[in-house]
Amino acid sequence: MKIHHFPPKLLVVDDHKMIINGIKLLIGNYVSQFHTASTKEKALALAFQHNPDLVIIDYVLADTTGDVIVKEIRYKLPQTRILAYSYSCDEDAISSMFYAGVNGYVLKSNDDEELLTAIETILSGKEYFCLEARNQLINRITTHTDHAKYTIDNKEFTQKEIEIIKLICKEKTAREISKEIFLSERTVEQYRNNIAKRIGSKNIAGIIKFALRNGIVKLQDL
Repeated sequence: MKIHHFPPKLLVVDDHKMIINGIKLLIGNYVSQFHTASTKEKALALAFQHNPDLVIIDYVLADTTGDVIVKEIRYKLPQTRILAYSYSCDEDAISSMFYAGVNGYVLKSNDDEELLTAIETILSGKEYFCLEARNQLINRITTHTDHAKYTIDNKEFTQKEIEIIKLICKEKTAREISKEIFLSERTVEQYRNNIAKRIGSKNIAGIIKFALRNGIVKLQDL
C-alpha cells in the first residue's frame, strides 16, 4: 500500500465493532494514530482534539446519520479528508453525504482493494466515488426537478441559484453562504461557477452587474 500522506492520523466513525476491527487490520500499520467513535459526540470530540488527516465514516449510526457529523467536521476542519464507507447504496444516503462534503464514497460490500484505492486517492488530494455511488449521483443530478425554474435574460435559474446570486451580491464568501443555506462549501463553489459560466461572467463583479441589471437585487439593498 502506498499512502501519499504518510503516516496519516485516522478517525473511523462506525457503530459496528467488527467493521472497525477490519479496517484496523487492513491499514492500522500505515497510520500514526487510529481513533474510533460510534456516536456523534465522541466523533466530534476526537476530530477536534486530534485533527485527523482522514475520517472514514458510516452513513447509518446509532444516534444520527453520517452527513450531520460530516458537515460539522467540514466547517471546522476544512483540510481533513473524509471518506464515506457504508452498507447503503441508497440514493438519498449517497446524495446526503456528497452534499455534506465528503471526498469519496465506497460500499462495505466493495473489496479491500477498492477501499485501499479510495484511501490512497483521497489522501493524495483527489476524490474517489465507487461505481455505484457515481451512478446514483448522476441519476440524482439528471432527474432532480424539485426547484422551480425562473427565466431571466433568456437563461434559466433555480430558486437556489437565485438565492446564491443574492448572497454573492452581499459580498458573502462561499464559506459564509454554505452556512446560511446548509450546503457544503464545495457545492456552493460549484453553484457559483455554474452561474458565472451561464451568464458569461469571469468574476463576481460580473454576477453583481447581471443581478442589478435584471432586478434580482436592488442597489439600495447592497
